[in-house]
Amino acid sequence: MQELVGRLTALDPEASETLKVVSYFDVLVAGGVGLQALLRGAAVLSGTVAGAYDGRRTHRVGPDGDRLTEPAPAEPAPAEPAPAEPAPAGDVPAGDVPVGDVRAGDVGEVPQGSVVTNRHWPTRPIADGSVWLEREGRPHANDEMVIERLALAVDLVGARRPGRPENALEAAIDGARDAEERRTALSRLRLDPAREVRIAALPVSHDVAGVPSTVVATPYGLVRAVLLGRDTKLPGPAGIGPLRPAVQLPESFRTAVLVLRLLPRSGPGSDSRSASVMDAADLGIVLAAVSALEPVAAQQPDVVALARLDARTRVVLDELAAAESVRAAATALGMHHSTLQARHEALTSELGYDPRSLPGRARFQLARLLLRLVDDHADR
Repeated sequence: MQELVGRLTALDPEASETLKVVSYFDVLVAGGVGLQALLRGAAVLSGTVAGAYDGRRTHRVGPDGDRLTEPAPAEPAPAEPAPAEPAPAGDVPAGDVPVGDVRAGDVGEVPQGSVVTNRHWPTRPIADGSVWLEREGRPHANDEMVIERLALAVDLVGARRPGRPENALEAAIDGARDAEERRTALSRLRLDPAREVRIAALPVSHDVAGVPSTVVATPYGLVRAVLLGRDTKLPGPAGIGPLRPAVQLPESFRTAVLVLRLLPRSGPGSDSRSASVMDAADLGIVLAAVSALEPVAAQQPDVVALARLDARTRVVLDELAAAESVRAAATALGMHHSTLQARHEALTSELGYDPRSLPGRARFQLARLLLRLVDDHADR
């Protein structure tokens, strides 16, 4: 690995991005994920459809992480060449093929038992088939590295013993699997489909001993999913999904990931989240509002106004909105009361509402949560 790092750093100006690809797949393999999770990771990383043929069937996952059921598009037929001017009899040498005569088998045919893919797509062989990226147009800088690491990871997980708990959990929380497949996974986890359970989302570097967990590739990066037991103690940062029947684990996991993304950063300019644990049950209807508004969050005036402020000013607003009085907020911030009072009036004017009023607190808290999702998107 160190040799690879040195070579890439010297030769490739985008080496840091390439190394992220290597690290990404290393984490997935170490997490014991299966083929679907690897394809999802490749699709999310590359922003295009990732596919695999494993000797029995074709698997395809879209860039949004959803499994695709339709077959891969066939390679377009070559354009018809312009008809050649009729040549005078006797001008075509014996053995030559006249222009416009395309022989059967020249284009689009593949050996029996293989899979039809576009020959221009980045493709790598694996033990029983192949993997590919359905890239149209110009290839991206990391396509070759993504497909190389995907092929290596697929062969590694293919050699792994089946039936491990993390494989079952991966299937149980995957909404793209059919219901029967998820019920089989629940059976392997010894979970009654009607039993109410919860799942948590954590950074991949965190694990919890004694309960099933797996690493999942999401559009927001790699996340560790942990099936919570009755007395499971969670380390922060973590987002906890709502209590749902086991058959609805995909919904609980999606919510857990959203809650994890709502956690504040550990400090101004930090890439890591604070070591707190947030429970979906504590957010109630706010969670539904945040989820509904996320697609348009970056355009909301209240979010835009907060985004214009620096990190320290947002911390001041947090305290103003949460404290019982301006004096209490000043004490918590280590500021003089009169100084904070002046800041409070100036910020009220800048935001267009008072973050300490009843409606102002609701506006500020909702905008604050949405801004975390906007920042999370910007970091990807």
